[in-house]
Amino acid sequence: MFRFPRQSSMSLLIGFVFGCSIIAILSKQGSQRCYETTKFNQISNQQYKKEKDLYDKVRVLCWVMTNPENHGSKALAVKETWGPRCNILLFMSSVNDTKLPTIGLPGVGEGREELWGKTREAFRYVWEHYQDEADWFFKADDDTYVIVENLRYFLSAYNASKPLYFGNKFKLIVDNGYISGGAGYVLSKEATRRFVTQGYNNKSICRQDHGGAEDVEMGICMQNLNISAMDTRDSLGRHRFFTFGADFHYFPGGMYSEDHWHWDYIYYPPTEGRNCCSDTTVSFHYIDPNTMYILDLFLYQIRPYGLLNNRPAIPEPPPDVNLTAPRWFAPPKPTPPPPPTTIPTSTKSTTTLKPNTSSQTSLKLNITSQTSAPVTTKKVEDQRTVASNNTTVNGTTAKKN
Repeated sequence: MFRFPRQSSMSLLIGFVFGCSIIAILSKQGSQRCYETTKFNQISNQQYKKEKDLYDKVRVLCWVMTNPENHGSKALAVKETWGPRCNILLFMSSVNDTKLPTIGLPGVGEGREELWGKTREAFRYVWEHYQDEADWFFKADDDTYVIVENLRYFLSAYNASKPLYFGNKFKLIVDNGYISGGAGYVLSKEATRRFVTQGYNNKSICRQDHGGAEDVEMGICMQNLNISAMDTRDSLGRHRFFTFGADFHYFPGGMYSEDHWHWDYIYYPPTEGRNCCSDTTVSFHYIDPNTMYILDLFLYQIRPYGLLNNRPAIPEPPPDVNLTAPRWFAPPKPTPPPPPTTIPTSTKSTTTLKPNTSSQTSLKLNITSQTSAPVTTKKVEDQRTVASNNTTVNGTTAKKN
């Protein structure tokens, strides 16, 4: 009978034991990987369930202000990116367009001088047709990009049956502040009801013609209806609604240069750099169609492996939840030295420089004193006078010098 040599038998036994050990280790690691993957999927599914619950519980109607020139470009980009994430999406224009489609509002034209009229008619339309199908009514421009899930998450902390008004808050013209139009603003169901049933046909509350700056006129209406412009920052004081694109708010020296009009308008102090924007940011303005598609790609298709979101079920309150904070004022601007009037060029001749007397229109509303009394708004006529002396600049208003 053939027998393995003693040394060969020992080697075979060691190999067998070693092989079994490797198999056991690999099997355990495989089980662990399956467990980790399953756990990750469970967390992802839980997150999806939360978002789906908010979709059903926080019903947002989005109406987008557009015009015939933008139906096939800016408005189309909204339709193909963030728009469908709203519970209801409507495009408001001066003409009907079955391709987009749009709603042709009666009796309105196009141009900045018609924006207030379009806004009045749009809110009347959505209230008459959708008051039972939405809790919040959000107005946006066709160059506004909105992260709708963050909008719902932010609104989930509030009651739509209360008169509420949210967006990027400005501090001038209206005593209680008003919301800038470009970043979009949202009215609760109760605020929308008051606007349509109490303010729409009442000239002592809301302007009745189509003139005036849209966002200012809405602010005057809201104040006369006892609806305050709320603080929309997160608990760390970072803004959620932005009048410009992210690059303007991120990089120092752009929007926050000393002579930029935004210094004089913004109600709460701005932040910049990595701390510029809340991680639950809602909207940016002046976003062209190509950038909309890129933002959508990075936000909704590209996913860093293993990155999870552990937000609290309800967002923490903003710093000024009770609206007691004073208006923020930019630091005083240093006075530059006067320019020289002559520059010697040689010992024989001197070139005299004439001061530049060309007129330049300033796009800022100058503030003469940080402690000066705010504009009184006891009478709507006084507010109209203030607003009529202002021109629309970059989606908001600036006083004519």
